[in-house]
Amino acid sequence: MELRTLTVDNMPAINKLMAEAFRQGSRPAPDTPENAALTLPRTGLGIFDGPRLVACTIIYALTLAWEETDVPMGGIGAVACTVDQRGRGHVGRLLGESLRTMRDAGQFLSGLYPFSFAFYRRFGWDWVGEQRQYSVPASELKAGPEGRFMIAYEGLDALDAVRPVYERFARRYTGMGLRREVAPGNMVPHWWKRALDHRDSRTTYVQVYTDASTGAAEGYLTFRYPSGDGAGEVGELFANTPAAYRGLLSVLHYYAVRIEKITFSAPMDDPLPLHMMHRDLETKIKPLFMGRVVDVAAALTALRPEAGLSGRLVLQIADAQCEWNNQAFAVTLDAGQVTATFTQDAPGVSVDIQSLSQAYWGQPSLEHLRAAGRVCVTDESQYTLLARLLPPRICFLRDFF
Repeated sequence: MELRTLTVDNMPAINKLMAEAFRQGSRPAPDTPENAALTLPRTGLGIFDGPRLVACTIIYALTLAWEETDVPMGGIGAVACTVDQRGRGHVGRLLGESLRTMRDAGQFLSGLYPFSFAFYRRFGWDWVGEQRQYSVPASELKAGPEGRFMIAYEGLDALDAVRPVYERFARRYTGMGLRREVAPGNMVPHWWKRALDHRDSRTTYVQVYTDASTGAAEGYLTFRYPSGDGAGEVGELFANTPAAYRGLLSVLHYYAVRIEKITFSAPMDDPLPLHMMHRDLETKIKPLFMGRVVDVAAALTALRPEAGLSGRLVLQIADAQCEWNNQAFAVTLDAGQVTATFTQDAPGVSVDIQSLSQAYWGQPSLEHLRAAGRVCVTDESQYTLLARLLPPRICFLRDFF
């Protein structure tokens, strides 16, 4: 069977495959978010049995905030195979080609949302980051004086107000999408359209907290009423000041008049339990998604450690899928710069690609990985240097692909 790059002419076949794999046979209307996502900057790969598309994946070109640095990531999505062709290695073949494609494009990181963590771990991805998923008893949300400084917007009219709030919030974490990807002919980045626009025959309400003294927006949320008897849904809740957070909770109090629960996801350092606590407040801790280092040398070189950190370590990587990673690297730190080159020197630290990927995102940390037996250390000083190069971080991401 032939593996080749997908084109716009393959869209009907892609939609047919997506319907079988993910939508129980239902086909989306042409203007649904599923179809809109396919207009993002991306590379599609497909396996064809003659003229028939039997498996595919799409690599979205994304940019992540890595604290003060921007990094490229290949977001793997639309991984699908027809039912009659499953179990024949088609997806493994596509993922292998995707890794080479991302490396050649300079996307030294990759991420995906898995149907099975165990399946993708075989190919080098592993879970990274954690998030809190709240179910909040609506009656316990209290109104405060900050609620007077909330301004309501209609859908995408909020974009100019909320974009700087989001970008400031994103810099506090590792892995937040910067939402700058605009496909040819699109005026609004897809991720903003998904966040702010109405969909599924329901209104998306956007509320922005504005500081009374400066007039600057400092927080916002998006809210949707439940389609039936379920919980109200907060899609995004980002606050850059304590006052903004209190303002957002205040406006939720008023939305909650006829709703029993409100749900939303937040980073691990979210302060909701400091503002309200109740026996019916439910908090689940779940992984963000799966991440992978595609190109070890490029990923390490992109890091910007503290200027005073210097030294050299030899890092052995085990990566069965990428021969360019499956080797030892001499990693040198000097004046805030990192170099990583192939070496035949004996390693001071050895890890598989899954563990390196997790430590690179910073959650779970290198220390936790070592405590779990996932890191082999033969030189403590080299491990200490690596731990400072890859410190613990708080990760977050709200963009689904």
